[in-house]
Amino acid sequence: MDYTSNLQTLRNSLAKLESNAIVVAINNSFGNFDGEVSSLTQISGFSGSNGRAVITDNEAVLCVDGRYVNQANRQVDTSVWKICTYPDVTTTALLSRMLKENQTLAVGPFSMTHSSYLSILRLSKEIGFNVKILDEASFTNLFGIQTSSDTKLFLMSETDVGEAHSDRIDRIRNAICSGEAVLLTEKPVTGWCTGMRLRKVTNDKSVLPACAMYISYTGKPIVFCDLELEEASNDFSFVPLSSFKDVMSTMDKATVNCNSATVPVYFPWILQGLGFQVQQSKIDIEQFESVKNQVEISNLRTAAELTSIAFIKALAYAETHSHTTEVGVIEVFEAELRKNRTFVDLSFNAISSFGRNTSVVHYNPKALGSIDIDKDGLFLFDAGAHFTNATTDMTRVIYRGNSPPDYELVNIYTTILKSVIMFSSTRFPNRTKAACLDSIARFLVWREGFDYNFGTGHGVGSFGNVHEHPSISRGSNERITNDMVFTVEPGIYKPDFGVRLENMLRTVASPTYPGYVEFETLNFIPFCRRLIDAQSLDSSEREWLNHYHALTYEKSSSAFADDPTTIGWLMENTREM
Repeated sequence: MDYTSNLQTLRNSLAKLESNAIVVAINNSFGNFDGEVSSLTQISGFSGSNGRAVITDNEAVLCVDGRYVNQANRQVDTSVWKICTYPDVTTTALLSRMLKENQTLAVGPFSMTHSSYLSILRLSKEIGFNVKILDEASFTNLFGIQTSSDTKLFLMSETDVGEAHSDRIDRIRNAICSGEAVLLTEKPVTGWCTGMRLRKVTNDKSVLPACAMYISYTGKPIVFCDLELEEASNDFSFVPLSSFKDVMSTMDKATVNCNSATVPVYFPWILQGLGFQVQQSKIDIEQFESVKNQVEISNLRTAAELTSIAFIKALAYAETHSHTTEVGVIEVFEAELRKNRTFVDLSFNAISSFGRNTSVVHYNPKALGSIDIDKDGLFLFDAGAHFTNATTDMTRVIYRGNSPPDYELVNIYTTILKSVIMFSSTRFPNRTKAACLDSIARFLVWREGFDYNFGTGHGVGSFGNVHEHPSISRGSNERITNDMVFTVEPGIYKPDFGVRLENMLRTVASPTYPGYVEFETLNFIPFCRRLIDAQSLDSSEREWLNHYHALTYEKSSSAFADDPTTIGWLMENTREM
């Protein structure tokens, strides 16, 4: 694809849009695209999951978070694009430099959140530029995006969900007052509330549709979505997203609660234009979605163990096979998963990286070019699966080859392992802020003089998004309580290699300390024995690791009774230290 030509096409369109600049996000969040199609990818070649660009006639700036700096530099023509890192450089900082008084900035209706839009509006008043929200057609037509998914939607069985969808809707309705309503637009939340899933998984492994859900104090909830629902629901009305303005114009005016940090600017813009009051949501709906019921927890535990078996098969293959490729390991992993009748698809495009490629946090061998694994070196595998009732995500790093790993590599790997152990062994007061837990995972990493430019962990869905609430990150104010399931994945990245380890954890009430919360680990995959500095482990760390490895062998060995290579690898890496 000629990205530079596409960029010029966009620039040529600015005059028709009566604009001097445009903000372009990684995708149109309500496009329901069947494939890896995004406005930003079309014009730059960058295929990461998070990014934003500001384009003028003579400048193109791409802003990505710390996970994607290396990837952006590989994929984007740096003679055309300037690459910045968020949050070091914010969108408003870029706009304050790139726009002048009386100029006009264009933004897409579904590719910018309401909170970002409000920040830009405040800046526009300071500088004196104008902000124009483009209509949906003019924005998508700029890039020739005509690939909306033709898949249909189905409703998850309440047996798999563990409760009635109507009960979830009532839980939200009961949190608002007369004269109020709630607008939900975040995929994990609408998916939790409605049970809707895509019949066909998209190329980026999404199973949740983009939709908006309006729940008023009285009356039947309305779901706005441009896909077709196979079977009507008794719990909500289902209408096209394109009819949002027309339908809402007939509704009684209410004070609408929405999450300004996630709702696309389109919805508050339309609602306010119709006379509705829009306010930052006072309801902690994300907490509703984060806390799993016992059916969901059981499903997630089973899914994590099935994924662990496939992981062991893939890692043993990567270390013992004399010659394979990064994509070849993914194929082995997926083939093992397909033995399970409940397996649907991978939960994201697996990160399978060897050697220097491990330094790219979200490396995608299919997008960046799969290389051979045929010599000594580090191999990182980050992958997960969608099952019919659960989603998984985990990461391991191994070292393959005859030459021993150097001291720096062993020291860094052991630091990350100790961080995972420290986090997993933590006991903390109920409803502790997620940001506090994030610091616990970083403590040993900081002590070694390192840090990582991404969150420590994230929630996983019940056949939903692989990244859901809660977010375990520096700035997260989400409260952590019992029966949440999320990952812990600290890492250290250098220019020539990276190490990240990831487990799935469930929070449980402490049996011995009332009011405190502890962790249960859900996945069981060996840590790399060759990369562990056993002398640096204290007695409690050694005890944790030996217990974990004993459980790993106990849970997985029977799956490889007829596979001497894999069972041999498993035995070696789960031996007591």
